[in-house]
Amino acid sequence: MTEKQGQSGHMPIVSSSHLASNEAMTLSEFEYALTMMNNAFQRWMQSCSTTSGMSELSPLDILVVHNIYHRNRPKRIADVAFTLNIDDLHTVSYSVRKLAKLELVTSVRQGKDTFYNITPNGEAFCNHYRDVREQCLVEALKTMNINDQLGDVATLMRTLSGFYDQASRAVRSL
Repeated sequence: MTEKQGQSGHMPIVSSSHLASNEAMTLSEFEYALTMMNNAFQRWMQSCSTTSGMSELSPLDILVVHNIYHRNRPKRIADVAFTLNIDDLHTVSYSVRKLAKLELVTSVRQGKDTFYNITPNGEAFCNHYRDVREQCLVEALKTMNINDQLGDVATLMRTLSGFYDQASRAVRSL
C-alpha cells in the first residue's frame, strides 16, 4: 500500500494533484468524478437530442426546454434560471430566444412579465427525447439495479451544491 492509498487500498483518481492535499483528497476525487460525469451527461443530452431531431441544441437549451415543459405550466426566464441554479439570466434568455426561433417554446405577456410555454413541436421533441432516454439509458441502468442508490446520490449532490454555493459566497469576501 502506497502512502497515497487509504486504509482500504483505494487509489484516488484526481485531475489536479496540486489541489489534492491530505485534507482534500476525497474532495478532489469527487470533483474529478463530477467533472467527468458532467461532461458525459452533456454529451449524452446532445446525442439524445440529435437522435430526437434537434442537433442544434446545446446542453443548456435541452435543460431549458425540458424545464419549460415540466408540469406543463408557463414559466418566466427567472423561474427557469432559479430551478436550474443558474445565476446568469442572460444565458437562459439567449437559450429561450433560440428555442422560440426553433418553435419549441412560445411566449405570452402577462402584465410586466413574459411567460414561456411549450409548443406542440416542443412537446413532441421532449416526448421523443424521453422515449430515446428510456430505450438507451433507463433500460441500461435497470440491469445495474441501482435506482435506490441514485436517489441517495441525487440527495447528496443537491446538499453538496449548497456547500459549494456557500463557499462561493464566502470566497467573494476574501
